[in-house]
Amino acid sequence: MNTLLISSAEALSLAFTPAEFQREELIPAVTIETAQLRYLKPAFGPLYDCLNEPRYEAFVERYVKPALACYVRALVIDARAAAVDPSGIVRLRRQALRDAETLLEEAIEFVERHPEDFPEYDPDLGIRRRVLFKGGLILPDDRP
Repeated sequence: MNTLLISSAEALSLAFTPAEFQREELIPAVTIETAQLRYLKPAFGPLYDCLNEPRYEAFVERYVKPALACYVRALVIDARAAAVDPSGIVRLRRQALRDAETLLEEAIEFVERHPEDFPEYDPDLGIRRRVLFKGGLILPDDRP
């Protein structure tokens, strides 16, 4: 899928405060695409390629866009790190990633509760079933 699921303006309104970056040109399309490929595609597996279809519009609006906006925020914070004191950047980025993970987990739980609505989703192919996230570390999931 080469379609962006969120615009720069939507990312700004969903994940940035008025005191933060408020210019759409600070969020290029490549940043949004990077966030989608890095975080959403591994989480949703084959369902990712179908998220731009009209039948998933309400799901994307309610669950995917807020998580994606937080991931975009984390990437933008990294890109703008030179403008802020290092300890402030670490806190901002950590909070953005924590928010994004929480929202993405909510989206995945919704998909798994409604498998009939998301036939492309295979929970065994999603990254959350193949690895464990512990204290910021990614570990292989050896659970049966």
